[in-house]
Amino acid sequence: MSHLDPEDAVGKQAAVLEFSDDLRGADVRPLQAFLAARFGELAENQIEGTDAHWTAAHLAQVIDTYCRDLDDDLVTWEVTVRERRIQEPGLVQMLRQSIATDWNRLVDTASRWAGHPDHLSRWRRLRYSSVEHAEFVEQVLGDATDAGTFYDQA
Repeated sequence: MSHLDPEDAVGKQAAVLEFSDDLRGADVRPLQAFLAARFGELAENQIEGTDAHWTAAHLAQVIDTYCRDLDDDLVTWEVTVRERRIQEPGLVQMLRQSIATDWNRLVDTASRWAGHPDHLSRWRRLRYSSVEHAEFVEQVLGDATDAGTFYDQA
């Protein structure tokens, strides 16, 4: 049912990110470095010992933890794909939802610096986990619910 081929999907980065099922650790690591640099700059611009400096430094650590957790989940997802268990209910569905939510949270954070030269256009919200998910949502709720997200390549 899924478009994922275990031989093709594991470890390979998608040319264009359309679905959260396509995410790999190779997608997260540049985003993690970008966010670490931006939050590092914020912390450096605050006077050491102040609440503002602590807040910026602490937020950098929290964001880094989110990135590492997402990377860990993506390793688990790759194992799930390799073992052809993507249709299993329960843990697999929670993993899919977690990956999508965490990715969207991180790209929303990075969008604060969308004008920065190191910001990548591939860092955008992903509404659907897979082709099947997109088709199901559009079938049940209609194309109007998409608001251009599925077909928008910008």
